[in-house]
Amino acid sequence: MTEIFKIITIYPIFLIFIFVPFPVFDKINNKLNLDFLSLNLITNCNILLFFSLFGIKIKDYQLLLILLYMFIFLLYLIKFKINLFKIKTNLTIFFICFFIFGCVIASELNFGWDAKYFYYIKSLFFYEGLGLDELGKFEHNKWHPHLGSYFWAFFWSLPFFDIEYFGRFFYLFIFCFSIYFVTIESNKNIFFNYILFIITLLMTFNYERFSGLQEVLIFSFLIISAKILYDIKISNRFLKISLILMIANLILWIKSEGIVYAFFLITILMINKNISIKEKIITFFIFILLILFKNFVFSYYDFELISQPYNFTFIKLINFNEFFYRLLNIVIYGGYYSLKNILFLIGLLILIRLYFFKNPQININNFLIFFILNILFIIFAYTFRDMEIIYSLKTTLERIIFTSSAFYIYLVILYVNQKLKIN
Repeated sequence: MTEIFKIITIYPIFLIFIFVPFPVFDKINNKLNLDFLSLNLITNCNILLFFSLFGIKIKDYQLLLILLYMFIFLLYLIKFKINLFKIKTNLTIFFICFFIFGCVIASELNFGWDAKYFYYIKSLFFYEGLGLDELGKFEHNKWHPHLGSYFWAFFWSLPFFDIEYFGRFFYLFIFCFSIYFVTIESNKNIFFNYILFIITLLMTFNYERFSGLQEVLIFSFLIISAKILYDIKISNRFLKISLILMIANLILWIKSEGIVYAFFLITILMINKNISIKEKIITFFIFILLILFKNFVFSYYDFELISQPYNFTFIKLINFNEFFYRLLNIVIYGGYYSLKNILFLIGLLILIRLYFFKNPQININNFLIFFILNILFIIFAYTFRDMEIIYSLKTTLERIIFTSSAFYIYLVILYVNQKLKIN
């Protein structure tokens, strides 16, 4: 009973991270501004990244930060004379889903393999007040960056809660919010939006995603990015570009392959016609600086910059037969895991249909570019990986398919709503 009470009470703390530091209340329409909710979440995740990089112990600022945010939130309520009970876009269904899935996570105590040997141990470092300097001495630190583990430790170590899986609840909160963000205002029918939100959650939720693995974080940020990139207009491009850059920065610090997904987002941004050449150059320059900064931090703390099993010696040894054998298995296992991920499969089928039968209501350029880049990434990543191909595919490809499905999920949502409008 105590843990159920804690699940209920931690929810408002998570909400603070999407309500502050920027005001999210639109008093004219009497509703929450979804774009600013996402801006706050992404900004706060970057703030936590900042604290993690400069060796500030979680306990030294954690409580102060939360109290400051609560104070700012109260100031907004007073300044804008907000009546929370009259806000049109309420978060009741969001909370119910979060609570139910939170109970599922709390009832399972097993970690995923990578979480057990890498991410959980990293989170323990931060939980105990250690930093990147000490983390550099951890033998298995080299495989992936630390940000996901830092989130885990930050919310795990909250006063009064102090339970390990509350750190992973933040993963769940970001996951639920990302789907809420792309569904809740997708249709004029509010009831249908909630149904779409619930169905999408049910089709994508799996305890294994929240067993300490990091793919769900990249998945969530990608689905938010899909909507942001699709909605870029001349009038809002500065905000949207800033959001994409901040998301790209977060993804860089979650997993090694994050740099690939961040590159996808920046590439899609570069082809957007609503962004000027000057803005594209500046955006690309900032992205390069983010990568160089990450490399600088890794070098400073003596982390390995390239820890994945790739080397030119192995690549030179790949002959035609080996290349064909690897490519064949990539197709077989890629097809198998695609069939297991129903939303990924539906998204691809819709993309193919829209490509051959043009629909002026849905612009598929972003999704097409993402698809091409993603396929190339999978082929090159597994073809030139110095590892037995079958083992490599069985242990990682399913998670890559899941991560990639985020972009296609938003396409499915657009397609479903467009069909409903026609009917």
